[in-house]
Amino acid sequence: MNKKNYNISPIPKIIIGSGGTGGHIYPGIAIANELKKRIPKIEILFIGSKNHMEMQKIPKFGYSIEKIWISGGKDKFFSISCFFLSIQLIYSFFVAKKIMKKFSPDIVIGTGGFVSFPILYAAKKNKTPILIQEQNSFPGLTNRIFSRYANKICIAYEQAKKYFPKEKTIITGNPVRSEILHLPSKEKACIDLGLNIKKPIILSIGGSQGSNSINNAWIKGLKKIIELDLQLIWQVGKIDFYKIKKNKISHHSNIIFMEFIENIPMCYAAADIVVSRAGALTISEICLIGKPYILIPFPWSSNNHQNENAKILEEKKAAFIIKDEEIEKKLVNSVIKLVNDSNMKKKMSKNLLELGKPKATNDIVNEILQIIL
Repeated sequence: MNKKNYNISPIPKIIIGSGGTGGHIYPGIAIANELKKRIPKIEILFIGSKNHMEMQKIPKFGYSIEKIWISGGKDKFFSISCFFLSIQLIYSFFVAKKIMKKFSPDIVIGTGGFVSFPILYAAKKNKTPILIQEQNSFPGLTNRIFSRYANKICIAYEQAKKYFPKEKTIITGNPVRSEILHLPSKEKACIDLGLNIKKPIILSIGGSQGSNSINNAWIKGLKKIIELDLQLIWQVGKIDFYKIKKNKISHHSNIIFMEFIENIPMCYAAADIVVSRAGALTISEICLIGKPYILIPFPWSSNNHQNENAKILEEKKAAFIIKDEEIEKKLVNSVIKLVNDSNMKKKMSKNLLELGKPKATNDIVNEILQIIL
């Protein structure tokens, strides 16, 4: 497609298909924030799936969002849920078509996940420019399907390049919110969180929904953590929140637990060590802040992409990997070992920072504006 054939609005209009998990939502928000910074009057509309977290999270950042009825998951196109998904897709295509006609965007941006599928299809049918942003080393199905129709594909990892057309694929890294690049001081973070700056601080992130296996490992090891006077910032997720709340030891002054971390930059600033799943966005953020890192890939992630993401860091000696099935046995002892190994922490921080791409959001927005302006 030739951009001079497009009917571009005097004030650009952008649709971003973004949802399902924080790993798809926050890249979309980072892109939107940078676009708004560059062109304050720009109109941005998000597309999300009803009953998913994007319907609550995105409006908090001041953006409008339209809902469609679709859900996704691993290999849904080829599972027993295929018939139900087909009905959702057909209905969502009609909704997406109406949204396209009403909003008339100059470009549609897909950040992956099934929620992007209907709006990218509507953009293709409408001959509206498409930009795809892929977070993982192994791309998701939606992005692989629509890559042939995209004007530009922005990827985070070299390993993803082979899945996309070479002539329109560039490595930018993952877009992260500007707050990640400008963390508060550790002292301020500790004061705000009520933590002791002189004691080691561990940040545990179980993904946007939390992690039962990570939570169980911490529950088992909390006594040891407290005995060693370590501090823990613990994102537990919605499902386990009340179980952990009822556990008296979880209320120790060295432990902060919460369902979801709203102010992740503050927690990053306070942390000495980060423990998390191997979601692409979290990895990108850690590579920018350079905190020693223990990764626990989610074993049931689509196409095992979390394990592939984690391997990249392990090969660069930038993180330790613990398998999910070994977490209760190894997590607490691995954290204690890393806390006490200053040389290893320095090496990991150095290697992580070398992998970081602080200009990713800026570079992706440059590509968007080059298409539409």
